Amino acid sequence: MRVGLLYAMGPEDDYAQALTQVEEADRLGLDFALFEEHHGDRGCPAVGPLVTAAAARTSAIRVGAANRHLTLEHPVHVAEDFAVADIISRGRVILGVSPGERPAEFAAAGIPWNEREQRFREAVELIRTLWTQAGVQFVGEHYRFPLGVDAPAGWRREPYTPPFLDQWRRGQTRPDFLSLLPRPVQWPHPPIWATGWRRETIEWAASRGLGFMCSSLETDAEVRTRLGWYGDALAQAGRDRNEVCLALARDVFLAADGDEARELALPALRRRLDAARGEAIEEQAGLACMNGIDEATLLDQCWLVGSPAEVLDRVKALQADSGLTHLACRVWLPGRVHSDVIDCIRLLASQLHTRLVA
Repeated sequence: MRVGLLYAMGPEDDYAQALTQVEEADRLGLDFALFEEHHGDRGCPAVGPLVTAAAARTSAIRVGAANRHLTLEHPVHVAEDFAVADIISRGRVILGVSPGERPAEFAAAGIPWNEREQRFREAVELIRTLWTQAGVQFVGEHYRFPLGVDAPAGWRREPYTPPFLDQWRRGQTRPDFLSLLPRPVQWPHPPIWATGWRRETIEWAASRGLGFMCSSLETDAEVRTRLGWYGDALAQAGRDRNEVCLALARDVFLAADGDEARELALPALRRRLDAARGEAIEEQAGLACMNGIDEATLLDQCWLVGSPAEVLDRVKALQADSGLTHLACRVWLPGRVHSDVIDCIRLLASQLHTRLVA
């Protein structure tokens, strides 16, 4: 199992400290660091620059977005930003994508909330097309590439008529086909992980061969259920689990003494859960953590807090049951001292990562 870090940076949080923590994780051999996107008071509104900064300051760890909201802007911009980040990182970028998690963000962007699923699927298809094809045309219900092209729905490659002349060099004509330049380093494209709560989203991601990441709000039992949906849809599409990444996001805090870890982490975890409950959307209404389960159950089923030995058994049990390949650990918590987070990352690398990778 691969083990990495997950960040949900707010506008008042110290980005420099987060990047220092990622540098330490890179030095210690952790596998990835992902940043959550949110607009407003919770999360980073522009994860692209943060991913690129992390890429420039590290040498081996994968870096990327956890839940890039493709539907809040034109997906071509996302394809371009992460292609450049992949070049700067020398092929270490992960693009995690989400159909949307907060209606207020869609209202601020002027995007209808009830269109998010359709826009999301179309945006993913457009990005994959641009990353893998040259001289393409894409026409969907919500997005077109090149802009203003008039053609039937779908994507197609440019017919070849010799002598070939790149579209960028054809003078002042409106292009009907274009290539995304520069292209990512990774072939055929950087890994794309989907997130979401609706069964339809999970099954669609599996049918397209996308990776999938379960959220930190789901209990172990709910994770098993969702990955069961994913596995069934993957098999129905004729794909194998070895082709994809299955990730789990978890709030994680480790200390040599389990009681000390719980004392340090619980106040921040309570605040995070209260904020999530206040913003819960319809698809999250059935989750156990949204319905008043007690703190002991949360510690046993959602949060990974305690000594490395206490946490290890739970993770290995989930890995055996569901085929998880990646564990995304949110070790940074609001209000936690930077030195405490560094100590937690060192424990994560030396006591947990080494046993899960073996």
